[in-house]
Amino acid sequence: MVLQPSASSRGILYLSFNQDNTCIAVADYKGIKIFSMQTHRVCYQADIGSVSIAEMLYCTSLLAFAGAGEQPAMTSRKLTLMNTHAQRSIKELSFQQSVLAVRMNRKRLIVVLDKATHVHALETLERLKTLETPANPKGICELCVSDQSSLLALPSAAQAGTLRVYDVLSAECSLLTEINAHKTHVAALAWNQDGSLLATASDKGTVVRVHRLPEGSKELTFRRGSYPATITSLAFTPLGVGRPMLCACSIHGTIHFFSLEALTRPGPVRAASGILSNVVPPSVTDAYEPQRSVASVKLPTQGIPALLAVVKSREIQSSSADSKDIPDMSASEVEDDGNIDLMVATADGILYEYAISDSRGSSPWKARLERESIITGSSSDTSTR
Repeated sequence: MVLQPSASSRGILYLSFNQDNTCIAVADYKGIKIFSMQTHRVCYQADIGSVSIAEMLYCTSLLAFAGAGEQPAMTSRKLTLMNTHAQRSIKELSFQQSVLAVRMNRKRLIVVLDKATHVHALETLERLKTLETPANPKGICELCVSDQSSLLALPSAAQAGTLRVYDVLSAECSLLTEINAHKTHVAALAWNQDGSLLATASDKGTVVRVHRLPEGSKELTFRRGSYPATITSLAFTPLGVGRPMLCACSIHGTIHFFSLEALTRPGPVRAASGILSNVVPPSVTDAYEPQRSVASVKLPTQGIPALLAVVKSREIQSSSADSKDIPDMSASEVEDDGNIDLMVATADGILYEYAISDSRGSSPWKARLERESIITGSSSDTSTR
């Protein structure tokens, strides 16, 4: 997540979880830090100057980063691939425009510029395709983490709010489908783990939609709220863990949970709904699909951008003195084995870890703040509150 300097009180310019949400990379005016979710400490640090983008490949030693332009050697038009274990540069890729976003899975490297997106083979770093796009100053894009599908979503030139989905694993990076997602520009995207669902939110932020691939059909529409709010992050719960959910975090400091259980309805009913959504204007379908969140979590702060990640519950070790209940969360019941952990990294350098659980029956969901960590310090001064 790219951050404007005014959004961060600690000078953070970029935040990103790796593909399996076991680490988070933090880029600022000093360099790069990688924070481990297992040890809750900084496991890698490079004071190389201002960095605007830092992306990991799972927990490997491969790190991709671009400078913030504060020094000639750290230009934003150069992407460096580094081996963090050997402390050496593997390759430097130069571009005519600033690098606005980078995405990786085990097969592909995606580099987003303002009006073009470059697709590289990760193994050789050979450029396979250049995809022309409309002006994309925020670097809106999302690559499925599954290297079996390698689907890439980008803004389309057709009209505001339209997306194109490419199969970048194919030789020609073929266009799979075009999705009329929103009436205004798309502000946030998220794939589920296998690339079968794509979540979208517009810059207005009142509506969140879920689309099914490869058809590109609109499956669900959710109402976040009546008043506009910037949605900074979307995240699906892991496949096969409890009831499927989509999480959305807005600048208001509220995280909404939307149920995806309707996607389990019979195939013919789902197909009919998809056909209807493609022929009826969004303004009409939204009127008869007023689905709202089934749960919410209120962060301790608001007005600060935040990045979400959701994983299967891993029994975070913390003292009961450090834990506290969040009273304003309620939801439909979920199964005992459907517990999840919600991780929220904020632009002011705080990582909140919530344990989300429920018992069988009519009891509401419980959200417990298990840990609050500062993720911007060195390996010796990172602390837990």
